[in-house]
Amino acid sequence: MTGHDMPVSGWGSPEEIRGAENDRRLAASFELMTAVLDGAALPRLLIIVAERARAMASVPLAFIALPSEDSLTLRIDVAVGAGSDRIRGLTVRRGRSMLGRSFGSRRALSARIAADQTLTALPAGPILILPLDTGEAARGVLAVVGQPGAQPFSPSAARQLLLFADASARLIQLAEDRRATARPDRSAGRIIAVPPQRPTQI
Repeated sequence: MTGHDMPVSGWGSPEEIRGAENDRRLAASFELMTAVLDGAALPRLLIIVAERARAMASVPLAFIALPSEDSLTLRIDVAVGAGSDRIRGLTVRRGRSMLGRSFGSRRALSARIAADQTLTALPAGPILILPLDTGEAARGVLAVVGQPGAQPFSPSAARQLLLFADASARLIQLAEDRRATARPDRSAGRIIAVPPQRPTQI
């Protein structure tokens, strides 16, 4: 991950700021865990992940891209925030995009939108892409997008979001595994995509 430390607010010490970031992450993870225990369906769980990541990062847009059936592309199935309708349903090739590189390497990636021509539909602000890694494989990627001209995500913010993405992937996989056990005729080998809208290639 790349990025620069952001100015520390005069209202609190670095320790207090890190504590607040940690509290927000734990609260978001607890909300997702509660939804899992309540039996929420996959689309709802993914929306919670995107919404909570967007709030944690204090950014206008967050989205989740999942593998398409052709195994060559990732499709943005969930998007929340400003401009979400413009990108929901878009697809990118795994081998030719930042989303694909993060998915394939199972590593977080921080960059500016303008540096990747496959993401021209997104605002020209900083982006942080996080693999939804269950510990065995990446099932998709979570991305948060800042305002145009905003500073890159700080290392501390990126770490909190990465921890949240990891926990979210494991919780959602647990929910899918439990559903598969209850319904043996359905496979939960991966996080399946939300029923897609008509995809548009970018």
